[in-house]
Amino acid sequence: MDPLAPPSKTRRILTVVLQVTVVAAVLGGGYFAWKKYQKTTEKPPEYVSEAVQTLPLLIERTTATGTLQPLVTVQVGAQVSGRIVKLNANYNSIVKQGDLLAELDPTLYRSQVAQARANLAQSRAVLQHAEAAQRSAQKTLARTQLLYAKQLATQADRDTAVAAVEMGRADIANAEANIVQGEASLVLQETNLAYCKIYSPVDGVVLSRSVDVGQTVAASLQAPVLFSIAKDLGQMQVHANVDEADIGKLLEGMAASFTVDAFRGMIFSGVVSQLRLSPQTVQNVVTYDAVVDVANVGNRLKPGMTATVIFETAQRKDVLAVPNGALRWKPTADDKVEGDTATAKKGERGGRSSGSGGGGSGGGSGGGHKKPTSAVDLPTGASIADLTRVPPSRVYIQRGKLLVPVDVVTGVSDGKFTEILSCNLHADDQVVVRRLESASGAAGATSKGGPPKGMPRRMF
Repeated sequence: MDPLAPPSKTRRILTVVLQVTVVAAVLGGGYFAWKKYQKTTEKPPEYVSEAVQTLPLLIERTTATGTLQPLVTVQVGAQVSGRIVKLNANYNSIVKQGDLLAELDPTLYRSQVAQARANLAQSRAVLQHAEAAQRSAQKTLARTQLLYAKQLATQADRDTAVAAVEMGRADIANAEANIVQGEASLVLQETNLAYCKIYSPVDGVVLSRSVDVGQTVAASLQAPVLFSIAKDLGQMQVHANVDEADIGKLLEGMAASFTVDAFRGMIFSGVVSQLRLSPQTVQNVVTYDAVVDVANVGNRLKPGMTATVIFETAQRKDVLAVPNGALRWKPTADDKVEGDTATAKKGERGGRSSGSGGGGSGGGSGGGHKKPTSAVDLPTGASIADLTRVPPSRVYIQRGKLLVPVDVVTGVSDGKFTEILSCNLHADDQVVVRRLESASGAAGATSKGGPPKGMPRRMF
C-alpha cells in the first residue's frame, strides 16, 4: 500500500467516531465532576424568621356587613277604597301622632251613612207601631176574657185575642232586632267615612309616599300602603349578616363598631341587642341576623346605608403571641426537618450533628426549646377546656441546617398575631415565616411547596 495515498473512507469514519467518543467522555466526566462539586459546595437554604412577642393587648375581631334600619317602621295604608283628594305629607315630612296625612273622597261614604240613618229611623218607627199594636191587643184580650167569664164571648174569640197579644210581642222583638242591626250598620258606615281621613299613628319621619292626588286606591283584598313612617331616627339598628362560623363568638351586650361609605374615616359605635335564631340561606351560605343598637347623633345615619360591622369577640392582656405567617408556613420536601424520616436518610450524620449542636434559634432561647411531644404544658391560668378548644398547630425554629418543629395550642387571633396557650415557646424565639430561594436555583422550592424552577410539574 502506498503510504502517500489518501486514507480510505472507512478509516476516516473510524477516526471521526473515535474523536467524538473521546470528546463525549471528557465532557461527561467534567459534567459529573461539576455536579459533585456543586453538591458539596451547595449552600443551606435560608429562611426568614420573626420573633415571638408578648403583647400587652390582643383583640380578636369578627367582621360582617349589614344595613341600617329604623327601630320601628310603620306602613300606613288605606282601609277603604276611593280617590285621593288631599295630601298633607310628603317625603321627609316630620309628623306627629294624629296628624292628617291624606284624605279620600268621602261622597260615597256620606251617602251610605245617610242611608244607614234612614234605615235605623225606619226600624224605630216599626217598633213604635208594634208597641201600639201590642197595647191594643192586650186591651182586646182583657175585654174578651171579661165577656167570656159572663158567657157572652166564645172560646174562639178568647183564643184569637190571646194569639194577637203573642204576635204583638214577636213584632216588638223583631223591631228591636232591626234597630240593633240598623245601629250597627250606621256605626260601620260612619267608621268607613272616618277612614277616608288617614292619620299618622306615630311620631316620626315620612320615608316614602306611594300615592298622588287624584289617584284611586283599592282596598278590596288588602290595605294598600300609602306612606312609610320611621319612628324616631335618633335611635337606629344595624342588621348584620354574620356567618355561621362566627355567630358562636357573639354575645348579647357585646360592643360593636361600624363604618359607612357616606362618612369615610368616621367610626360609629353600638351594642349587640339581639342575636336572631332564624337562619338566612343564600347560595348555600348560612348567616344569622345580629341586631346592633346605634345612637344616631345628629341624624347623620340614613336608613338603608350599608355598614361594615366589627365585633370585638375576645380580648387578652399580656399574652404570648406568634406571627400568623409562622402558623401558615409548612416545610417542603427539600427542607430538613428534625425527626423526619426522609431527612434522616438524606444525611443522618450531618442532621444529627447540626440538630444536637448548641446553636441558637436565630436569636431565640436556643437549647431551651422542647422537642415536640404528644402533650403540651398548661400555661398559668389556662384550663383543659382552653387547650382542647383548638387542635394543636406547629411552627418551626431553625437550628443550624435543621428545622425543629414545635407544637403549640393557639387561642384568639387579631389577623397578625395568634395567642399561644401552650408553653412550648418563649418570648423572642425566632419562628420561620417563609423560605428564601437559593441564589443558585438548586433548591428552587418556595414556601408554597412548588417544584424547582425549570423542572416540569408532575402530571401523574
